[in-house]
Amino acid sequence: MQQEDKLMEVCLLAGRILIESGSEMYRVEDTMKHIADCGDVVSSAAFTSLTGVLASFQKAPYTRFMQIDHRGIDMHRISQVNTLSRAFEHQEISLDTFHKKLLVILKEPKLFSLLVQTLGAGLESACLMIIFTQLYDWWDFPAAFILGALGYWLSIIVNQRLRIRFMGELLGAFVIAITAIVLVQHDLGQNLNNIIIGAVMPLVPGVPMTNALRDLIEGNILAGTERGVESLGVVGAIAVGVGISFYLCL
Repeated sequence: MQQEDKLMEVCLLAGRILIESGSEMYRVEDTMKHIADCGDVVSSAAFTSLTGVLASFQKAPYTRFMQIDHRGIDMHRISQVNTLSRAFEHQEISLDTFHKKLLVILKEPKLFSLLVQTLGAGLESACLMIIFTQLYDWWDFPAAFILGALGYWLSIIVNQRLRIRFMGELLGAFVIAITAIVLVQHDLGQNLNNIIIGAVMPLVPGVPMTNALRDLIEGNILAGTERGVESLGVVGAIAVGVGISFYLCL
């Protein structure tokens, strides 16, 4: 692989990892252009969206595109790419080393296992229930913890097995609400609204909504609109899941 081809490959890999990890689009484009500039490219251009990343060099006879397969939130990978790009800028690593390390990041498993993520979601649900409701009702704390963990785990499993967007969040919210209703009816929970409010919080797309607003402010209308519509779809799926359970059980 020629040096210019490898540099373009590195730019595309860095952009792909950042997008799949939930980074803002302006950060992705800036990182790609910065890497190209450090590789002695006179003029480069980058175009990014939620489904693909494109790079072009002025003297290159072609433009390359790399597809985005999936998206999520992984701040650790974003930090790794940023660290590598700075090391490449300061000539602490070579282009070949940069390329190899990006391939390792792309293939390595997530920093936290599904079990740790599920337990974290449960703790988040229980704590946010108290913060949002301003009621230190420790009786509902275990219920919010269990249902928040259960709903998050179910949404992850469904999204991994189905390519239908928003189905995982819809089923997760449905199971959370219908289980909360059963617990309250059997005196294993006190306040139905508080339990559901806390338990659905891990499903709410807080980071994508924030990134959508930041992209719009930065002038990246396409990416901001894409992320905004996707976030609204997730919120709508959560509302529909809870609404269906209320319709069936109340």
